[in-house]
Amino acid sequence: MEKVDIFALIDELQEEIELSPTRGLSKNKSVDAKIVMEIIEDIKQALHEELDFSRRVVGEKDQILNAAQTQADEIIKRAKLEAEELVKEDAVSRSAYDKASKLLENSKQKAAEIRQSANTYAEEVFDELEDYYKECIGLIKENKARLYGKAGARTEEE
Repeated sequence: MEKVDIFALIDELQEEIELSPTRGLSKNKSVDAKIVMEIIEDIKQALHEELDFSRRVVGEKDQILNAAQTQADEIIKRAKLEAEELVKEDAVSRSAYDKASKLLENSKQKAAEIRQSANTYAEEVFDELEDYYKECIGLIKENKARLYGKAGARTEEE
């Protein structure tokens, strides 16, 4: 499915308003409500799609964190098993304990790094989405202000 550009829809809405004919000698525009409502519905649909996308990103972030935790748990489990085996061998028990401890510490560090990386990625995505939605809302407010400003100016002139 092709991604709809919300800004293009807003431009289309603005163009529809700007190109609408005026009524008689007044400066009031005669806007085709059906076309305007279709464009607004398209904008709403596009925003829903963006929201669904952000939900998927959150889901993916959770999956990444869960996978990282599972991987870390498996690494820890393997490290513990390896440590137990090495302890059984009398001659190398000291060496095995040190090696297992280092492996366990490295595993914990890698798990923390994976977790941090996933959180950083999710935070960046959320920041981008937040900026995007703020910009969209700003454009919508600006266009509403223009629309109401033009409508208010025409009402005063009549």
